[in-house]
Order: sequence, then C-alpha cells, then structure tokens
Amino acid sequence: MENEFEEISNAIISMLKDKGRLSYLELEEWAKRNDIGNITLRVILNSLIESEEIIAPEGYYENGSYFEPPIPKVIELVKSSPELEKLKDYLREYKSIGILRVFEDAIKMGVKNVNEVLKEAVKKGFAEITPSGVVNATEKLLKSNKNKNV
Repeated sequence: MENEFEEISNAIISMLKDKGRLSYLELEEWAKRNDIGNITLRVILNSLIESEEIIAPEGYYENGSYFEPPIPKVIELVKSSPELEKLKDYLREYKSIGILRVFEDAIKMGVKNVNEVLKEAVKKGFAEITPSGVVNATEKLLKSNKNKNV
C-alpha cells in the first residue's frame, strides 16, 4: 500500500512540474481516470502539504465532515530558495560532514545566511545535525535527484 501512495504522490508531483499548478477538480478527474478514490487522493494531497512538498496557496474548500481530509482548492510545488538548493547539492556530494566545514564551504559558495538555510534544510527533512556537530544528508534528500523540487 505504501508503494501505491508513493507512486500516486510521485505522479502528482510530476504533473505539477509539467503544469505548475493544479486545481482540485483537475486532480479529481485524473484520480477518477486512474481508479483512485477521493479520500485516498485527499489523504495523499494533505500528506504532501504536511511534508511541505506542495502548498495550497488558495486554501481549502469548506469540508462537510469532520472525519474527511480537507480539500485544497489549488496545489503548487514548494519553491526552494537558490541558497537552499546550493546546500542540498552540497549535501548530496558530502553526505556527512562537520558543521564548521559546512559553514565555511557554504559561505564560499555564496550562501549568505548559512544558519537560516541549514535550519530550513533540517526543518524540511533534507539534513539532520547530530549532537556531536555532524551534518548528515537524509534519505529524503538522497532519494531526490538534483532536478526534483522536493
């Protein structure tokens, strides 16, 4: 079941890369053509929003039921800052590196506020910092390729 959810998530992200943004009605039609139920679609969309891979810039439709996931009006990919992309590329190459070295190298790469960019990478699940001061790339980052906006 997890693989099916991942496949649907990847298909949605792929469509967003092609179109830029999608309305829920477009997604609902696509889901119907692919035998994906409405609740499954909503759960996956809300999971992608929660993991900050996509956003719902126009908010949600009113929900008729407390038990059903909310319906986003429109979805878009989250846009990463150029500085975050530099740090992600760096961490793909240097998967485990001391935090002081990360700061030195990031400054050389032109990252202006390394601390904030590193915090964002950790918050979005692209990096983790160990108590001993080592920055590690996460599986989420390593599974994504350079052209993926994840």
